[in-house]
Amino acid sequence: MKFRVILFSLLAFFTSPLITYGQASVNPKPGIRFLPGTFQSAVVAAKTARKPLAVEVYLTGCPHCEALAPILAEKAVGDYFNANFVNWKVEANAPESVALQKEKGIAYPEFPLLLFFDSQGNLIHMATPAEQTSKPAFIEEVISAGRTALNPAQRTAGYAARFEAGDRDLGFLINYGKYCKVRKDNAQLHAISDAVGNLLQSPGQMKSPAGFYCLQRLVDDIDNPLAVYFFSHLSEFTAAFPVKDVKEAGEGVVFRTLYGMNGDQNPLQKIVQMRTYMIALGVPANEAAGRTLLKELDAHLRAKSTPGAVQRFNEYRAQNKAIGIADYAYLMHYFNEKATDTSYLTEMPVWAADGLNVAPADGKMSQQVADIQYELAVAYQKMGQKAEAYKQAQQGLDTARKAKLDTKRYEEQVASLK
Repeated sequence: MKFRVILFSLLAFFTSPLITYGQASVNPKPGIRFLPGTFQSAVVAAKTARKPLAVEVYLTGCPHCEALAPILAEKAVGDYFNANFVNWKVEANAPESVALQKEKGIAYPEFPLLLFFDSQGNLIHMATPAEQTSKPAFIEEVISAGRTALNPAQRTAGYAARFEAGDRDLGFLINYGKYCKVRKDNAQLHAISDAVGNLLQSPGQMKSPAGFYCLQRLVDDIDNPLAVYFFSHLSEFTAAFPVKDVKEAGEGVVFRTLYGMNGDQNPLQKIVQMRTYMIALGVPANEAAGRTLLKELDAHLRAKSTPGAVQRFNEYRAQNKAIGIADYAYLMHYFNEKATDTSYLTEMPVWAADGLNVAPADGKMSQQVADIQYELAVAYQKMGQKAEAYKQAQQGLDTARKAKLDTKRYEEQVASLK
């Protein structure tokens, strides 16, 4: 009898999960079934299933992501994706998302984002499903993204060949631009930006929703024809689009011009023009000047005009009373490292005094105080004033010791001046 009880218990133990699974398979939850776990575990599952991997990247609080969520739970969407893909999703700021971006060298241009990988984990397609006027249309939008991912002739991995072959359809250029942003391919993105600027020639095209979208997302240089028209007709854009969106679009173009692939070659006149554009967009003059200051100084020094860089910094100091000790410490180091001649040296004691005058009395900026004293010692040494250089170096070391900072570089400086 005891044996029969044990046998019955074992049978119940082993068969109950099968019964549960069978019930779940009879009445599965509609919509896409997303695997739990890591991206790597999802790739393994895709390889085992011999299917591509579909990944939804969503952002908490994103209204467009919230609009997509119920569409992904629709039966038609689930039937298509569950049959053709292994599915996984991740929140954009989650550690697993950060790991995915690092491993694949990708970025997220906007949300929601659908990424498609082959069973080996190689990116083959991406899509940014947009809200539609009806649920059936939105469902078709998402399913269409999946169909395209399965078509080697249409998916984004083949966009480079289409572009080289001369495809200049605006919708294609927009999607290719998004893909380049995912892949961080700034050189190709610049070529697409130029193509868009050459394609949209009339004011009506430039001010259209599609033209404005290109300005917001793709245009990467203020010299692009679309950007030139935008900055010279701001009132027309603010009449057609929300003022906040227009301001952000303009600032985005300026930022991409300043820090994009050609940002280190911008001539001074172009950088000053960007400062003017930001002020026209409503950015306070002092704030706009702060955003371009380093780029302006770089341009002066590329032209081997250290006096020009000194003059610009002094103009900025006169106009911006909020400049702090950390700014002085950084810029004194900047001039010591990058100046193309010694004409700046006589200004260093003035900058140091002004920087130390704004140091808080509570000692919270001791690192910056020590750094200013260190850089001033470097300047005096370059001027041939060794005694004054030693004095400043010793003061820097004393400050570092009192604040319990790492004193190695200060000790080395003092030793070199003995």
